[in-house]
Amino acid sequence: MINFCYDTLSSANLGYPNLANLGLGPDDFDNTWPRTIAFRLLVYLKHAGAAWTSSTVDQAPPGSWYPVALGWHDFDCDYFGLMAPCTISKLQLREIKVLFYYHEGDNPDRIRERLDSLCVQHQLPPDCYLFVSANTAADSVARCYYFPDHEYFLSYVNRRQGYTPVTDLPRQYDFTALNRIHKWWRGSIMSDLHAAGILSNSLWSYNTDCTIDDLEDNNPISIKSDPAWVEKLQLFLANGPYYCDGPDSDAHNDHRMINTDLYLNSYCHISIETLFDVDQSGGAFITEKTYKCIKFGQPFVVVGAVSSLAALRSAGYRTFDSVIDNSYDTIVDNTQRWFAVKQTLQQIKQQDLHQWYLKCMPDLIHNQQLFIQRSRPSLDRLIARLSYTP
Repeated sequence: MINFCYDTLSSANLGYPNLANLGLGPDDFDNTWPRTIAFRLLVYLKHAGAAWTSSTVDQAPPGSWYPVALGWHDFDCDYFGLMAPCTISKLQLREIKVLFYYHEGDNPDRIRERLDSLCVQHQLPPDCYLFVSANTAADSVARCYYFPDHEYFLSYVNRRQGYTPVTDLPRQYDFTALNRIHKWWRGSIMSDLHAAGILSNSLWSYNTDCTIDDLEDNNPISIKSDPAWVEKLQLFLANGPYYCDGPDSDAHNDHRMINTDLYLNSYCHISIETLFDVDQSGGAFITEKTYKCIKFGQPFVVVGAVSSLAALRSAGYRTFDSVIDNSYDTIVDNTQRWFAVKQTLQQIKQQDLHQWYLKCMPDLIHNQQLFIQRSRPSLDRLIARLSYTP
C-alpha cells in the first residue's frame, strides 16, 4: 500500500498541496508562488480503483511519499528549502521520499541537475526524490520517470462525454487545425500552411489575441533566412485572429465537453502540439491535443517533437503508417521536420480523402478501443515504481 504524506491533512483525509501557501482557493494554486498544485495523480488512482493511504508527515510510515505537484517548475525555487524540519529530517533518515509530479514537458535532465544540487545543499541523499514527468525522455534520466499524464487527464475530465463510433460516412472538410494560444513556431507553420493553400476547405483557428511569454528569437523553426516566410508570418498575424468555432478561449480550454464537429466533420487532424522541440530534451510531449483525435476517431498528423509517433506506437497506438508518410517523425532538425510534415499534408490533400479515410478505419477503431482500455497499465507501472521499502 502506497502512503502519501502531507504537511496539512483535512478531516476527510485529503492532503493540502505541499509547500503551497495556506488558505488558497482552487484557482489560486497555479498562479501563486511556488505554484504547487493539487496532486492530480490521486484522481487517476481513484478513477481506476487503485488504493492508497494518506497521513501527515509526522505520522508517515517508512516508505511514504511526500508529493509536490508542480504547476510550473521554477529553477530559482529551492523546493527543499521550503520544507519543514520534520520533513527534511525524515528525508535524511531515508524514511520518506519526495515525489515531484510534473505534467509539463520541460527538459527532465536539466531539472534533475537542479534538484541534485539542492540535495547537496541540504545534505540530503541523492536518491531522496523521484521526478515524474510527462516528457518521454524522463525514463532515460536518473531519478526521473515518464508518466503520460495528459492521456489520463483527458480520459478523466472528459469521462462524461461518450465515445462516437467510427463510421464510414463522408465528411465535409479536409483538415482540422486548432491553435488556442499564439506561439512563434505555431504562427510560422500556420502561415506556411495558409499560404500554400493546404488549409483551404478546412476547419482551422489561430487566436492571435491569446499570447504567452514566448520570444520570437526562441522559435525552433528557422524562418529568418527566408524573407518571404517572415513577411507571410507578419501578414498572417496582422490579419488574425481566426476562428472556426467562436472566440471563447476559456471554452476551448474546457476539456469536459468537446465540440466533436471538429473531429467528426473533417478527414484528418493537424495535431499542433504544445511543444515542438520539447526544451531540447530529445523526448516527446504528447497532450490532450492528440489524445482527443484518438478518443473521437480522427486520423492525425502530429506537428510536434521528434519521435512523437514512436511514443504513441510504444503505448500500443497505431499511426496510420500504411497510408501516411510518417518519416517526418524521425527527423531531428526542427525546420527540416516541419518541411517533411508539410509535404506529408500535401500528399494527403492530393488524394481522394474519403477513400483514404476508409483505409484509416482499422487503426481508428483500434486506437479508440485502446484508449478506453488504458485506464490501468501505465498506472500499474507507476504504482510498482512507488512501492519501495526504505
